[in-house]
Formats: sequence, C-alpha cells, structure tokens
Amino acid sequence: MKVEKNQKNAKLTFLKTKIFFMIIEICCTSKTSLSNAINGGASRLEICENLLEDGLTPSSKFLKDVIDQTTIPAHVLIRPRSGNFFYSKQEVKKIEDQIEMAKSLGAHGIVMGALNQDYSLALSTLKNWVKMAHPLDLTFHRAFDRICQPRESLKRIIDLGFDRVLTSGQQSTAIEGLDLLVDLQKIAKEQIVIMPGGGINNQNCELFFKAGFHEIHLSAKGRRKTEDGEPISDLKMIKKVVTSASKLGLNAKGLLIDSFSN
Repeated sequence: MKVEKNQKNAKLTFLKTKIFFMIIEICCTSKTSLSNAINGGASRLEICENLLEDGLTPSSKFLKDVIDQTTIPAHVLIRPRSGNFFYSKQEVKKIEDQIEMAKSLGAHGIVMGALNQDYSLALSTLKNWVKMAHPLDLTFHRAFDRICQPRESLKRIIDLGFDRVLTSGQQSTAIEGLDLLVDLQKIAKEQIVIMPGGGINNQNCELFFKAGFHEIHLSAKGRRKTEDGEPISDLKMIKKVVTSASKLGLNAKGLLIDSFSN
C-alpha cells in the first residue's frame, strides 16, 4: 500500500510540474559581440548591424559568418533604414529581398515589423512577409513601441502568426514600461511570447524573471567599442544575466522544473 501511495504521489507531482524555457537573447552587431554572446551562455542571437541607429539589416557576409560559426539559433533583424516604420513600395520590395537572403543563408528566425502612417499595423504588407518567412520563427520588433492601441494590436499580431513581440512597453526602457508589459503578458497567455527589451542588464534582469517573463532581450553594451564606434556586448554582463537566471532556478539553455506538490 505504501508503494502504491508513493507512486500516486509521484504521478501527482509529475502532473503538477510546470516546465519553462528561459531564453536570453543577445543582440550582436560584430564578431566580438558574437564571440562574447556565445562564451557568455546566450541561448539565442539577434543579428543586425549599426546599433548606433537602433539596428539595421546585417550584411549577407556577417550573417553567413554567424551561421557558420555557431549552432545557437540566430534571428535576423530586417530593417533597411533607420527612422520610422512606414515603408514605400521600393522599401517593401527591399525588405522582401532581405527576408529571402536571411532564409537562404540558414537563419532560424526573422525580426520584422511595419506600420501605417497612422501608427496602425500595416496588415496586408505584414501578411505577405509572414507568408514569405514561413516556416521561420517570427518576432515583431520594436515598431510595436510606436503602435497605437497596443493591446488590440497585440491580438492582431497573434492572428498574423507571429511567435513573439519584442517591446519595451512603449517606454524608453523596459523597466519604465513594465506595467504595460505585464498587461500584454496577460493578454498573450500561451498564444505568443512577450519578450521585454530596452535597457535590460545584469542589475535589473531579475525583475523580469520574477514578473514571469521567459524571454528577455539585451545588447549588453559595455564600455568597449569597435573601430566604427559600435558598442560591444560585454562578456561579464552576459554571464551575470545568465547566472541571475540560474539562481532563480531558470536555466538559460535548459529547463525550469517548478513543482507545486507539497
């Protein structure tokens, strides 16, 4: 009888166990940042160039170097220019070419977004891009932070087929936008991932872990810069963020087993 009771308790424990992935995504714009992200324990990469302009589409050469160097999933930012997210027909075509380039080189995901001039979603354009990018993982980028009616817009992004939204909660930093981020998380449920990004570092990352976010995005800017003046992702900061996740039982490359049995 005791054995049967233990087996029953073990079964209940298994059924009440929740399994979560913790993803630490590092934005990389140079070979040095890439190396630091890999050595620091990043679980995913966002590949782009020109962080000084908030990130632009990387060159095919840089992307190929990344794909050849690591098996860590690489998501590619598709953004042909700085500034707003209203795109002309010529720019839409350029973005389509860049999506095809990223797919052909073996990218694991696409990071993209577009708005109308009234700051609503450019639905017809986005539908076409989603179809083109299939079956790659899709992130709606921080154009979301300029969007009108963010809660309603999130539902439309879910319907479009995106896998996640990268956002600072429509504020300068994700810390300032935390209230909206939490609201979006409640709306998202299991339908889409809300990935906070914007000013996240080793000193504040635990706030997002404890708030229940399972993915975070950071560039981990340090003091060092490339010859072109690009900030370099700091190895120590990345390691500290990964360590912070581990201290809370979150493994940046594995699973969190959270048992609710007593």
